[in-house]
Amino acid sequence: MTLETSKKILKIFGVIGIIVGILGIIVGLAALAGGGVAASVGTSDDEVGLGAVAVIAGVVMLISGIVSLLEGIFSVRAAKDSSKIMPAWVFAIIGLISGAISFISNISNGASSISGAILSFAISVLVFMAANTIKKSNQ
Repeated sequence: MTLETSKKILKIFGVIGIIVGILGIIVGLAALAGGGVAASVGTSDDEVGLGAVAVIAGVVMLISGIVSLLEGIFSVRAAKDSSKIMPAWVFAIIGLISGAISFISNISNGASSISGAILSFAISVLVFMAANTIKKSNQ
């Protein structure tokens, strides 16, 4: 992969990461709020349990959204100035690990959203490869 191609990949997927991160934060906050309300006003154990599950899912989505947002910001910044590649490279590794865990989890659960996990993992691999190419060219 060439240096210019790597910069384009980082820029494109960085912008996508920013958008996905913002959406993930919004959905995570909504799940936290809704789950908190359901857990606090629930009259049965089932309602309280579902509220707690929504809160946990909201926390996971919020953390995932923050990581995606940071990965996107650092990727766009590194695409403009390759000397600032290290934070993008670190978040690319985090994204790669997260994508692998999601992929394995979806396969083991027999989830129907396996194509989303494959796409997410493939994007993580591309971003990591691009960041790694830029990192190596700076050394």
